[in-house]
Amino acid sequence: MTIQPKVKTGGPFTWSQIQQIVNANQLESFARSEEQYYKYQNFKHDLSTNGITINDHVLKDELQWKPNDIRHQSSTPSPPEYSTSQPQDLIFYNPDDIKIIYNKFPYYFEDSVVHLCIWSKLTIPNDVNSTVGDISPLTKQIIERYLQKTFIDKGISKQDLVWFRNWSSLQSIRSVSHIHVLLHNVDNSFITKLIGTSGTTLTLDDYKELLE
Repeated sequence: MTIQPKVKTGGPFTWSQIQQIVNANQLESFARSEEQYYKYQNFKHDLSTNGITINDHVLKDELQWKPNDIRHQSSTPSPPEYSTSQPQDLIFYNPDDIKIIYNKFPYYFEDSVVHLCIWSKLTIPNDVNSTVGDISPLTKQIIERYLQKTFIDKGISKQDLVWFRNWSSLQSIRSVSHIHVLLHNVDNSFITKLIGTSGTTLTLDDYKELLE
């Protein structure tokens, strides 16, 4: 049986459609254009021909990280999701853990939309209660505080930013945690300054407030 490619037909996703999809958590609706889809597939095929996985490519060529840089939360057994007594387990806290880059193969969005990926050496934990590998409400609050400090506090309108982390069942790259950030009608010079940086990471005071 031939598997049909998942492509977006009839024009790109508009900003209004993007907002609706993310707000409804219908992330499976996103797709690339036919051209983008086949570029991505051909790129992965070329990597595979050379014995390189897409995970290895992202780590080495796009992030300049080593495999042993990637780590999980270390607190055991049965830790709370986050604790200020375990700062090594706090996502979006250590600047060395985070890097912002462009999505090399974005979904099919209108030209006014920029698609960034924010990568984390520290694994962003799944919600233990999610059957599809979504993240918990607390993790979402933590990420939103980071995005507030990195984007909103720097002048980006809340209406011009949406973000999501694909559920585990939707991820094409699972070994390195990342979130997707979509920006609408944002000055390119602002984005350029962020590329390759960690953004504005959280402090212990941020976490203490969030964990109250």
